[in-house]
Amino acid sequence: MVLRFLPLLIVGTTAAATPIQTAYSTCKNIPGDGEWPGPGVWHHLNNTVGGRLIGTIPVAHICHNAGIYPAFNEPACVALQEAFSDAGAQTLEPQPGEMLNPYFMDTSCSPFTSQSLPCELGNRAVYSINVTGPADVQAGLRFASDHNIRLVVKSTGLDYMGKSSGHGALSLWMYNLKSIDVIHHYASTHYLGAAVKLGSGVIAGDAYEALNGTGYRIVAPECGLTGIAGGYLQGGGHSQLVTKYGAPADQVLEWELVTPAGEYLTATPEQNTDLYWALAGGGGGTYGVVLSVTIKAHPDGPVAGGTLIFNNTNDAAFWEAVGIWFHTSPSFVQNTTNNVQFLVTNATLEVFSFVLPDQNTSAIHDLVAPFLADLKRLNLVYELKTTQSSTYADSLATAYGPFPYGNLCPTYPIISSRLIPRTTVLNSISNAHLMDTYRSITADGTWFIGCSIINVAEGSPIRGPHPPNAVHPAWRKAIAYCNPNNPWDWHDPEKSLALKRQLVDEFFPAVEAATPGSGVYLNEMDPLYTGDWKQTMYGDNYDRLLRIKHAHDPHRLMYAQFAVGADEFTLDDEARLCHA
Repeated sequence: MVLRFLPLLIVGTTAAATPIQTAYSTCKNIPGDGEWPGPGVWHHLNNTVGGRLIGTIPVAHICHNAGIYPAFNEPACVALQEAFSDAGAQTLEPQPGEMLNPYFMDTSCSPFTSQSLPCELGNRAVYSINVTGPADVQAGLRFASDHNIRLVVKSTGLDYMGKSSGHGALSLWMYNLKSIDVIHHYASTHYLGAAVKLGSGVIAGDAYEALNGTGYRIVAPECGLTGIAGGYLQGGGHSQLVTKYGAPADQVLEWELVTPAGEYLTATPEQNTDLYWALAGGGGGTYGVVLSVTIKAHPDGPVAGGTLIFNNTNDAAFWEAVGIWFHTSPSFVQNTTNNVQFLVTNATLEVFSFVLPDQNTSAIHDLVAPFLADLKRLNLVYELKTTQSSTYADSLATAYGPFPYGNLCPTYPIISSRLIPRTTVLNSISNAHLMDTYRSITADGTWFIGCSIINVAEGSPIRGPHPPNAVHPAWRKAIAYCNPNNPWDWHDPEKSLALKRQLVDEFFPAVEAATPGSGVYLNEMDPLYTGDWKQTMYGDNYDRLLRIKHAHDPHRLMYAQFAVGADEFTLDDEARLCHA
């Protein structure tokens, strides 16, 4: 399917906003309901947004000969199966109605299910507005309000909790807001220096390519396929540069957004401060629709990198070494600028990326020398390699693969996250408990634990202060965030669903018990999570966030699973979104 778009335009002046009025109805309308808008009504919306309303046709309709989109084409379907597996983000991110989430895609229209099964929309939005500026967003909000239709916001669709998908929804598709503007001299009461303004459709790989060689680096995702301005920054974010510069949400200088009430405004530490605070870490999909974000840009320079690997040739010695690694991890980042990313299986601990900004490779040898002595004592053979890069982007590409998408990040993981407190690993008893938990999770060889060693504590001598924001307080106490991870099996979805249940019912409660009082990276959670999501995902910020949500969305137009205010909604038996 070839999509044609008008030239993109990010409006720089305030668009007139008519206040949005909503009369509460119990449930949102879905196709087939008597109140669902007819073709003429949708045609009027299309005219309102300049012909940029797109009806969703699932890309996998070419793999089915039944349903409302029968168009079976065997060679094209085989090619699509390969594209799903080999180039998932490149295949699905540019499509307005698709998502990078097999669970929410379910079997409604999959390239891996029988051609005789009907191709249906399932949780895909029915229509998407290809947003080019605030007026398009305002039109979409007003239409959803007037016709009592579920509204979702999508940039890339890399969304583990399905916030950008919804049965019977109208989607605001932000993907084509691709502007990248370097501001060499940004000045405010909180910051004086360089900045970059990113449209909400910019993925990390595009930003790195654009900025590499300009003399600037930014605190942004490791995975090039990830959008920056959307759920990533609004969820707090993580990056290889957080120890040096602070959390990604700490970098935000301005949010350009339209509120659910239709107001087009800018939120900064000086104006609309409640929205600034909430958007910077309080979760996406609930306070407003972000059109762009302006973040700090930092001077670029050399980065020392490398890898370290050792294998499980003696089970007792191996897990003793893994325990020592976690126990000593605070020393890797205390009063430094360092980041260390690694994974643990039942067979291997692999550091796949040392990141030491503005240092040379000798610093890596100094950093790990005490730990290597422990490996020698335990008779565990290791391999250490180091690299030197002239820029941060070059360093990142060495570990994660070429831009824009890279080749390291899993596209369809079964995943959850947990912030590991410094106090947990420094205490020998609680550290041993954590190691027993990880040993149990990885025991059968199908799961691995991916971790990033960080320090974003307040009061660091490495970083200056940042404006107040809604980043979960547990981040400031964490030494690492870690993710149990297992790839989705397209050919055996029942197996994958069983793995999700194992993660949610068995593994995650065990990790919570080993790290009491901590939290999670709210963008990397399984949607089946059954714990105290408000405290786990938002901490003590939740009540204030809910007040801000109600102030700017008085008619409860925006909903997303596990977003602030989500428990004010429910789904009925036909997947209608209803007021609880």
